[in-house]
Parts: sequence; structure tokens; C-alpha cells
Amino acid sequence: MKKLFYLLLIIILSGACSVTTEDDETSRTGDGSASAPVELTVGTAKSGATGRYGYSYYKFTTPSTGAGSYELEIASLVITNSNSSYSSVSIRIYSDSGYSTVLDYGDSCLASCTQYFSYKALDASTTYYLRMYGYGDLTYSLTVSKGGSEGSTNNPVELTLGTAHSGSVEGTNYNGKSYYKFTTTSADNYTLSMTNSDSMDCDLYSDSGFLTRVSWAYNDCTAGTNLSKTFTGTSSSAGLSANTAYYLRIEGESSTAKTSTYNITVAPEG
Repeated sequence: MKKLFYLLLIIILSGACSVTTEDDETSRTGDGSASAPVELTVGTAKSGATGRYGYSYYKFTTPSTGAGSYELEIASLVITNSNSSYSSVSIRIYSDSGYSTVLDYGDSCLASCTQYFSYKALDASTTYYLRMYGYGDLTYSLTVSKGGSEGSTNNPVELTLGTAHSGSVEGTNYNGKSYYKFTTTSADNYTLSMTNSDSMDCDLYSDSGFLTRVSWAYNDCTAGTNLSKTFTGTSSSAGLSANTAYYLRIEGESSTAKTSTYNITVAPEG
């Protein structure tokens, strides 16, 4: 009986003297789930949280006229309960609800930051999905906003011949493009005129996938603050085909990220 008494006493004392470590602390619960992500409204801030070494799931839908680049602002970021030297949040954007097709991995945020997702062009009326991972318990405010580039390969901005369009492109000479289309009225050479804030480059394509350039020799606009480029097609005498849609891609030439604005006009020469 004495042995049993002393054994019980040791067990009780051991429990009373136990120490709770940081790993035993209850971590914050993340937002949403893969099957039920939290909905974000473009242009509206929403408070959120992600648990330590856990995920939070979000989604947003672009407007019907909202093709172009998008940005995610992570504001008021507070990180606690982290035993990692990273003490940050990382985020990925996906094109599918199964979170299997990654569009961009994004950067890790150590403090409040803005994610640009490599200035990728998103389609209009389309739902995109975000997954956040926390190196610690996180609280923050999230805001999805329209970026500086416009159009996408699936939803290019329609240009009216002879009418100036006020547009912009955001990014660098590697990332960030704006997409347009115009339809010819006759077989002719067509001139692109642009008054813009920075040097621009452009490519003309004959297909909606922006894969087939009209001409290897004449598809690039000359860099300058006032561009004038004549698209002649595969032959300078033939011009572009009549009643045909052509697709135009505009990009900046800056080595650092910036937004460039311009007025662009496409018109037949004849």
C-alpha cells in the first residue's frame, strides 16, 4: 500500500510541476477552407487571420469589364506566437477552386505589403483563389484592387479605328502587359499612333491567343515618347487583311516596376 501511495504522489507532483511550452499554445484558427473560401470584394477591405503554420483561403471575382492586372494589399499585419525566424506570411493565387493551378507564388511579407502577382493579366468575370500560409499567428486587412494594366488574352480591350483610347500598363520590361484588339475595314496598312508617358513596345498578332505575330520584321514599336508605327502585314504592299481582327500587346521598357499611361489610336493609312 505504501508503494502505491508514493507512486500516486509522484504522478500528482509531476503533473503540478509540468511547464507549457510555446508549441503547446493554442494557435489562431485560419479563415475559410479549400472547399469554402472567404469571399473578398474587389476594392473593399476585409479583416482576416491565419493560424501558425496553417492556411487561410479566400476568393474574389473580377468585374465584367475588369480584365487586367490586380493587386492584393496586406495591411495592418501583426505576427505573434512564431517560433520561426521567418515570422512572415506567404500567399499564392490560383485559377481553380481545387487550388491546383498556381498563377503566381507571390512574395513573403514580413510586414504590411502589396502583392502584385507578377503583374499578370486576369480575365473579366472570373473567380480567382488565394491561399495564405502563416509563419506565426497573423491578423491583417486584405484589399484586392484593380491594377494598372488592362485587358487579357481572353478579354482584350476593343479599339475603335480612328478613335483615341486612354490606357495604361503596369509592370516592368519582363512582367506586365496590356492587351487590345481592332478589326480592319479594308486591306490596307494600319498606323498605330501613341502619345505616352514612357517608352513603350508593342507586338501585333493575327490570332486571339497572341501567339502568331503578323510580321517578324515590323511587329515592334520604336521606343520613344511619341510612337508611330505602321503595320504592313507580311508584305509592305499587301497591308493587313480586310474585315479581320488583329490583336495588339503593349508593354513598358522599364527595368523597375512602374505604371505608364498613354493615348493610343489605330487607323488605316488610306
